Amino acid sequence: MSVQLRSKAELFYKAFEDLWGAERVWQGSPNNAVWLCTQAIEKTMKGYLKCFNKDYGYDHNLIKLLDAVEELTELPKDITDYIQYLNRFEGKLRYKIMTTDPTKEDAQLTISRTKTIMGEFAKMPDVSDYIQEAKEVHAKILKSIVD
Repeated sequence: MSVQLRSKAELFYKAFEDLWGAERVWQGSPNNAVWLCTQAIEKTMKGYLKCFNKDYGYDHNLIKLLDAVEELTELPKDITDYIQYLNRFEGKLRYKIMTTDPTKEDAQLTISRTKTIMGEFAKMPDVSDYIQEAKEVHAKILKSIVD
């Protein structure tokens, strides 16, 4: 099945792919699950910025992206706190710079917070249609794999 999305929905679709992956691997690879969650949030924020034709570059720092998002909208404090929490993993998971790997509990918490963050963006009127489109296409593709 080919993916047909409006360009402003593409990054949100990729974010749903990352979240789906995190939900599948958290028990066997908490490290990978947390990494996928950071990727999902990065893509969600970049998708938001793309909807406003704002340049987001190739930076992977969630705090810099958060600052760019907050130039356009104010996010609730719990959401900014969650993003700051996730930023502590930036790049460190892939390159084994952390002193300890995330636990299964860390992975579960991160997945839950990722869903909360993505849900907050999904409520925003200027991007909600694109997020909904991405979510629906992702669900159709998953259904086609199962059928």
